[in-house]
Parts: sequence; C-alpha cells; structure tokens
Amino acid sequence: MSGRSRAEVGHPVVEGVGRVPGFVNSYIYRSGEETYLIDSGFRAHAQPIVKAFRDAGVPLTQVRRVLLTHHHIDHRGGAAYLLESARAPISCHVDDAPYVNGRAKAPMSFLMRLFLRPRPAPVATALKDGDRVGPLTVVHTPGHTPGEVVFYDPARKLLFSGDCVVERNGHLALAAPKYAADLSQAIRSLDRLLPLEVEVLLPGHGEPVTHGVADLLADLIQRAPSRYRNGSTG
Repeated sequence: MSGRSRAEVGHPVVEGVGRVPGFVNSYIYRSGEETYLIDSGFRAHAQPIVKAFRDAGVPLTQVRRVLLTHHHIDHRGGAAYLLESARAPISCHVDDAPYVNGRAKAPMSFLMRLFLRPRPAPVATALKDGDRVGPLTVVHTPGHTPGEVVFYDPARKLLFSGDCVVERNGHLALAAPKYAADLSQAIRSLDRLLPLEVEVLLPGHGEPVTHGVADLLADLIQRAPSRYRNGSTG
C-alpha cells in the first residue's frame, strides 16, 4: 500500500496527517510504516473514524496505538468502541489513566453521565512527561485535566495540542475555561510550549494552523493571564 494512500485517511492537513473533524478533531498521524490515532472523540465519532479508514482503503487494524491527550469524554468516548475494530492499545498520561480505564469517575453531572454513558477503556501504557511514542515526544501540560498532554514531533515541527491550546476564529485560545480542573495551572502550562519549534498546530477544537504558529502562540501566552483570570472564554 502506498504512503500516499495512508496519508489520505481523513481530510489531509499536511503530509502524513489526516483529520476527522467533529466536535473534537481526531487525527491520523503516520510516520514511516506506523500509524497512530490521536483522540477518539465522543462515542458517536467512532463511526466517522471507521468510515475515513474505509474510504481511504486502509484497514483500521493498521493503527498501532490510540493516543489520548486527556480523559474528557469528548476526546476519549469512542476509544472503547474503536478497540473492537482496531485492537490498538490505548495510551494516555498516568494522571488521567484512572478516568479512562474506569477506576475513577471523571467529574461530570449525573445527567451528563446518564446521557453520555461513558464506557471505560483499558489503558495499555500510562505516559509520563518526556516519554517517546515513535517520533512523538509527550509534553505534560496539566490544568485542563491533571494529565493533559500534547504530542510533539520535533523533526516535522508538528504539535497535537489537544485542549491545551485550541483554535478559535483565527486565534489561539484555552479550551472552555469553565471545564478546566485548574485554570491557573492550565495558563502556566502554556509556558511549556515556549521552547518548542512549531510550524503546524493541530488542536482538539477548531481548525489546524499551518502559518504563523509561533506568533499566535506567543500572543496567547502573553494575554492568557489577564484574559482568563476571571473565567473569560477568550
């Protein structure tokens, strides 16, 4: 199977990265012969992911690992369902693993829990800051959740930013401050992105950013402390 076919799973963003958009973006990331799925979305989002692989003529079984940026249900709700087809092990940060595997209940109202019916999924690998997953480096950026991480490819200067940084109307922002476990910590975690050279930012919400990422990140880091101090949505 050609590299071109594999790169076209979902909507192409850059070479080797496809996107399945929805309330949350899921990304299919390819490095050489290895394919990774980053964030699974809600349970209903599993179906568009399966369809994207089918439309591209790529077996879902080619996914080597499902990488979760954090435990929120809109990012991991489909993971258990994808396991039935992909059989790919799930990885997330050690601090969020109990919420993904069902050993701890994520903060969620009774009505949301009843409506969404989160299904636990086994975590095969509990990640820590600085771990490597193929060419990706795990950067722990807590605040939105205790185990929020971003995945960084230093060779290609790609950043899968989850909810640490999202895109909104051409600008970068924090994701829904009211859902942050620790908003002050989420703001401080932005500083962890400063040393990274990023040319393509792939957020959990909003559009991928392929131009001017460094300036947009610098702008967010500068204005975040005052903009979000009182819970503003940015």
